[in-house]
Amino acid sequence: MELYERYHRPLYQAAYSILKNREDAQDAMQEGMIRAFEKLDQYHGEGSFEGWLRKIVIRKSISVYHYNQQKRGDLLFENSFELSEDPEEDKTPFPAFTPQHLEAALTKLNKRYSLILKLYYLEGYTHEEISMLTNWSYNNCRTTLSRAKAQLKKQLHESAKT
Repeated sequence: MELYERYHRPLYQAAYSILKNREDAQDAMQEGMIRAFEKLDQYHGEGSFEGWLRKIVIRKSISVYHYNQQKRGDLLFENSFELSEDPEEDKTPFPAFTPQHLEAALTKLNKRYSLILKLYYLEGYTHEEISMLTNWSYNNCRTTLSRAKAQLKKQLHESAKT
């Protein structure tokens, strides 16, 4: 119970940032913690314990996310995007914006784009880790992140004008 009390808030926030639904985030966080307790003997002290728990909860959240997408009948993008060849793409600065502009822009993005931006920038996962978590190819992760950044910049430019 002490572990739950210590870690449930940041783990819930991580789940909610992916799922955007309180009930699903709560369920994913709880199921992830149950799984962690069942696999506690597999934690070998490498890295932080919270990071280990976070990875389990994020994987569960992504699993719930994919299940919800399939349940709704939404079609996911194909898993074979070409890698962007525009070297100038990452050099374009983001416009000045407020947290409200950012939140509004993120909600307007495709859910796949929003997911990869959060995993890469907010959770700090690498392309390799994201590809393992989501079952996307490495190149698909890179391309999706590149396209997500471009769409976010476009949304931020539009919201900064208003």
